[in-house]
This record gives sequence, structure tokens and C-alpha cells, in this order.
Amino acid sequence: MSSAHVEDFGPDLGRGPFAASSLEMAIIQIAAALAQLRSPLRADDGDIAGHADFVRTLADRLAPDWDAPATIDVGNIDGLLRIPTSIRTEIGTVSLLHCWVTDQYGDGAEATRAPDVVTWNVGTVLQEITTRRRYLILTNAAGIAQVTVQDGGMDNWRWAVARSGHVHYSSTLYFA
Repeated sequence: MSSAHVEDFGPDLGRGPFAASSLEMAIIQIAAALAQLRSPLRADDGDIAGHADFVRTLADRLAPDWDAPATIDVGNIDGLLRIPTSIRTEIGTVSLLHCWVTDQYGDGAEATRAPDVVTWNVGTVLQEITTRRRYLILTNAAGIAQVTVQDGGMDNWRWAVARSGHVHYSSTLYFA
């Protein structure tokens, strides 16, 4: 008799990297277990990548407040020297965002000079922490916030957006 153990639905989650005190780990483990209910995976890169996306989607639905991704789309400058920016969370729900204008990617610091005008068109400004530089924003029910920056100077900035402890940076807002 062989002592080999075969499992039909993947690894036993009780033996893996289990962290009951960590919500992020627990949610991924629960999502992975639920995802195993799907038909078996083929050893195909596309199927495996699709399955990983499915696990992430399940995890995001189980704990939407821990879904950190935010997409930041910077528009083109118009004739009035305004640049629109849209910020979207992956799962369309109301989210709290900490947003600030920064001089460079990954710096984390506020910009040395504030833009002339910052207008939040979609979303609710809960607090303007630093005038025209740092904000606490509540997205709308679809998970969207939109802001327009206007400046007559030669500065270039980026938006830094923090959500659930993750900071995302936009592409550059070119005013020069």
C-alpha cells in the first residue's frame, strides 16, 4: 500500500502559508479555494493567467476595501492650460483616496509648488489637507474621481494616489 496522498482540488490550505491574522492572506486563500471549483486547468499560459485573474477578482469581491488597484488616466492639455485626470478603482464602489500632487515618481513628497487651480469634478473632497496639493477624496458609487489641474507656469507634476496602503502614480502632467 502506498502512502502517497492525492488531492482532487489542489493543496490543503491548512498546510500552506496560512495566516489567520492577516486579512489579505486569508482572502487570497479563500478565493483560491473557491476558484478550484472551476473545471480543471490546462497547463497553458493563457489559462493559468486567466485563472490568476479570476482568483484576484474573487478576492476583490470578498474584501473590496482591500482591493488596492487604482487606475489613473491623465488627459491632454487644452487651450486653457488645463489637464484632466480620471482616477478609477477596479471594483466600482465608493472608495477613500488620499491624493497629492508630487514632483516626481516614487518620491512621496508633495510638490514644491502648488498648481494655480485644482478642481475636483467628480468625487467628494472630504478634506483639502494642503491647499491645491493634498486631498482626501471619496469616489462616487462607480469608484471614479475626476480632477482638473490648471497652471500657467512651466512645472510638470504627477498625481500620487494612495488606497488601502498602496500608492499609485500617474503619468506626468506636462505644463512646460
